Amino acid sequence: MSTENTPAPRDGQDPEQTPDAIIETPMDQYRAKPKTHFEMMLQAGLNKPELSGSVIGAFMSAEVYFLSREEVTGENKNAQPMMLTNPTGEAVVALFTTLERIPSSYIDQAPYGVKVQGATVVRALENTGFVVNPGDELSFEVPADGVAILQQQILNQQSEDQS
Repeated sequence: MSTENTPAPRDGQDPEQTPDAIIETPMDQYRAKPKTHFEMMLQAGLNKPELSGSVIGAFMSAEVYFLSREEVTGENKNAQPMMLTNPTGEAVVALFTTLERIPSSYIDQAPYGVKVQGATVVRALENTGFVVNPGDELSFEVPADGVAILQQQILNQQSEDQS
């Protein structure tokens, strides 16, 4: 007789003391794998902090998505990206590397996905940070002061290119 589905202790252990099992389905495993060059760079950067500059460089040239409550069209180009609050209470723009990384609860709040280049997002922000793939394992955040540094780097690069 099996005790597999009963509350009986196994191997002399109290079942209350055993850790909860994390069950990964094939879809979870598929979803966790990097799908884009930027996601591969992001995963590498999470494993090796010394690659953070490469991650930011990849972000600047990557296409990312933000969510908007209103559809962005030729007539309505004024998008209002969905904002989140980070753990320190600061507002950040939520960005996503692929559409499949967007939680459905976010889509309920802002159903329109807008594809933009990372550098375009950085140029457009004012006193606001951003978070890429909030709540996902492949995520990172740049606070408002980090965005200001990136904006200055863009300006410096543009002036060097014009020289």
